[in-house]
Amino acid sequence: MSIQSFEEFLHTFIPKVSLKSLQCNKALWILETTGTQDAADLKASLDVELRLLLSDRKIYQKLQAWSKNPPEDIYLSRQLNVLLRMFAANMLPEKLLKKIAKKEAELSMIYATFRPKLEGKRVSENEIRQVLKGDKDSDRRKKAWEASKEIGKILAPHILELVSLRNEGAKALGYPHYFLMQLDLQEVDRDTLFSLLNTIATRSEKAYQNLLQKIQEKQMARFSVAKEELGPWSWEDPFCQEDPLDTSKLDKLVQNVDIVSVAKNSFGKMGFDVENILQRSDLYEREGKNQHAFCLHIDREGDVRTLNNIQPSIRWLETVLHELGHAVYELGFEKSLPWLLREPPHMIPTEGMALISGRQAYLSSFLQDFIPGEDFTVAEKSLQRRQLIFSRWVLVMTYFEEALYNTGPKDDLNTLWWQLVEKFQGIRGKGRERDFDWACKYHIALAPVYYYSYLLGELFASSLQQKLSTPFFSPQTGIFLQKNLFAPGNAYSWNLLMEKVLGKPLSPDAWIAQYAQDLV
Repeated sequence: MSIQSFEEFLHTFIPKVSLKSLQCNKALWILETTGTQDAADLKASLDVELRLLLSDRKIYQKLQAWSKNPPEDIYLSRQLNVLLRMFAANMLPEKLLKKIAKKEAELSMIYATFRPKLEGKRVSENEIRQVLKGDKDSDRRKKAWEASKEIGKILAPHILELVSLRNEGAKALGYPHYFLMQLDLQEVDRDTLFSLLNTIATRSEKAYQNLLQKIQEKQMARFSVAKEELGPWSWEDPFCQEDPLDTSKLDKLVQNVDIVSVAKNSFGKMGFDVENILQRSDLYEREGKNQHAFCLHIDREGDVRTLNNIQPSIRWLETVLHELGHAVYELGFEKSLPWLLREPPHMIPTEGMALISGRQAYLSSFLQDFIPGEDFTVAEKSLQRRQLIFSRWVLVMTYFEEALYNTGPKDDLNTLWWQLVEKFQGIRGKGRERDFDWACKYHIALAPVYYYSYLLGELFASSLQQKLSTPFFSPQTGIFLQKNLFAPGNAYSWNLLMEKVLGKPLSPDAWIAQYAQDLV
């Protein structure tokens, strides 16, 4: 089949995909900001329409035929590669596609609207975190932490049904299970990924164990309990994935900071005007709204939005910077790129940009510009602790997800979850083996086979920091990122793009040197 016929196909087919993608993203935004049943039904319906568009067997056969003699043009060749992977993921029976879309929309609605009960009152995630931050009463902390896990029992049966549906689809496409299918379609080799994760775990283990000992000593003193009485409720977030030390000091640093204004001005220093992004965004918490944060490019034409639930805390300063990091990446694609290539090649490079942006919230070079006369040592120490702690959380998530899809729902997932938490995080969940704490994490259900991207994104962020010769929020850095990281979009595979940006392949060396040596 001729290259000309492939170009003609793109000319007629891509407008259909772009229109349906636009409709799906608008429906997703409505669902995540309202949590209504109507929005969930609309999202599920549109998802099915998009997936059916990408499951036409005759078109897939044409794409496979074109791939035998791929075009020499880099953009045409890459579009063919992208389409082949998109179609491969959707070559499923219509009935199965509909079941998956409906279940995912149902789960989105539950996550958006559920509020646990604490002491007879429905509370938000932010309120749960306030108890875990400030309350010294170990019993009340435990009640708050347990309340944060109520949703797991509700969601677990739905997630297990979704896991079975996803695995059914993966096996129909010739994969052993969904986890391996997703990695393959994301251009990630399973053995290479886990080898890298094991290297990170091994090379940072001593630093993490030293840190864990310090954390436990301070927790024992703060709550007046023996080490054996410490539990996950002794930490300051429900998943023990964030630094539990000095949180009140850090929040006090930024209590009078206008987070949105600071973020806007910071990206302005790089040459990125984020005012329109912020105007379209949904920034503050309310009932019925997703309690987390994300960035969404609605149309690949510049309608970029973020969802946040801002509170006056360093965590939310970091989060707003993080999501705007995603947003400026999305706005930076070369305008002449074909619609299909106006996206990152993988979540790893865009997470790297978001993570390095969020890190600035802990650096004196950033904070001193709008909080004069303070000592920011406490923030920089926290950043180092956070990196080690979060790396362990990613290991838990990634190993659990592989087991979830590989061994299946019949296995004792509750016990496995706590075995992994104890192995990697050093935290015990005694007595929780009958609960479904793993199901509480949003990503398990609705951002599957994704979490490893955060840790590889951290490696990229550290390597990028090593590469940069100017302050992060500066015109020179903005120019470098725009030209080298953002503009190519999806013209290259993710690992080739990062090699072009860094001048060498991605490795853990910069991250290890930055965060796993001489722990303070």
